[in-house]
Amino acid sequence: MENALKLVVREVFEVLYSPVNAFRKIIEKPDFKGVLLVLVLVISSMIISQYIVASKLLLENRAPENDDWTELLINQHNWVSNGSPLLDETDYQMGNVDGNHSIASSVLTETSIWLKITDIDSINCSETGYNELFFWIKWTHEEGLSPSLGTLKLFSDSDSYFESDISGLLKSNEEWTNTTLNVGPDQGWTSNNSPDWQSITGIEFRLDWSSSANLTMKIDGLFFRKFSSPIITGQFSILLPSLLIQVVMNFAMNWILWAGILILVAKLFQEDLGRWNVFFVIIGYSFIATVVYTLVSVVPLSTLPMLNVPLDADAFNALLDASWRPLLAYQLWLYIPVIGEVWIAALGAVVVRLMKETAWSKAATIAAVAFAIRFLLRVFLGF
Repeated sequence: MENALKLVVREVFEVLYSPVNAFRKIIEKPDFKGVLLVLVLVISSMIISQYIVASKLLLENRAPENDDWTELLINQHNWVSNGSPLLDETDYQMGNVDGNHSIASSVLTETSIWLKITDIDSINCSETGYNELFFWIKWTHEEGLSPSLGTLKLFSDSDSYFESDISGLLKSNEEWTNTTLNVGPDQGWTSNNSPDWQSITGIEFRLDWSSSANLTMKIDGLFFRKFSSPIITGQFSILLPSLLIQVVMNFAMNWILWAGILILVAKLFQEDLGRWNVFFVIIGYSFIATVVYTLVSVVPLSTLPMLNVPLDADAFNALLDASWRPLLAYQLWLYIPVIGEVWIAALGAVVVRLMKETAWSKAATIAAVAFAIRFLLRVFLGF
């Protein structure tokens, strides 16, 4: 039993460096245990690859997770203002499944306008908590004058707060400004009384002018966030079972498609490859190439810079365009699997050649046509 297992292992790896000799032995005595070994190795290589991917990504975590604070005036939170807060359904920057709105307030002949959200969950912005505050803000002055002062306050209670000057971050009149502020200790915030970064329960935006006018302020996309490694947070471990299932399903689908397409194309060329179940087992050995090209692709992948991954898909694609896609390492990571598919097709040609002593030219043609069909299925049908 032990000798038989060693023989299977040797034949599986011999496919990599001496496929003709290996397939001759496998054709004489096909063993499904070899395919199972290949599957285990494919799973292992894919886990290594995905682990490296996960180590390069920092995933965005938000509080609240969606844009809930600017979709409702009152929920578990409460918006107040020196004007009358309302939901604006026509002028906004972000939305979620609950709708698309911003929070707006207007005042007449005033020198200042403020909007404040209270009763939010106690947000931890200490060293171990959220480290950024993200928001969109828009102001309108009837004469287009810029505010003389803009402040943002983070409250721990009604009398204790951290304060930051946002005057220099504001764009022109009636123009949305997207801003991300670093929050937490040692980030330049001034404090009043004794606020606590571990418990932020309210946020206030305030704009001041030197003379009175009709004023409007709008807030959208307001949330705290941080970027964390899925490995450290345990998200990678949580997703591991689904990853294993996906790898097994992809292996089975590729195996069935490659073997089935080769059999059909061979029939078109009037070649009989013998019993289909035996042929399937033999083709299964060729997927040891997947292990090699997956591990090789890890090399350029490991050289890519860290990436902060936003939840917004469009923002993520823009980030990829700017940071990863121009890099040669990223291009290699994408195209090495294509080279691997060509390798598997070449191994398929060897099997076709040896099954019935088909001419090499004919076997290569069958494999090339099968590769073209497999490529078209992947491009147009996604599998």
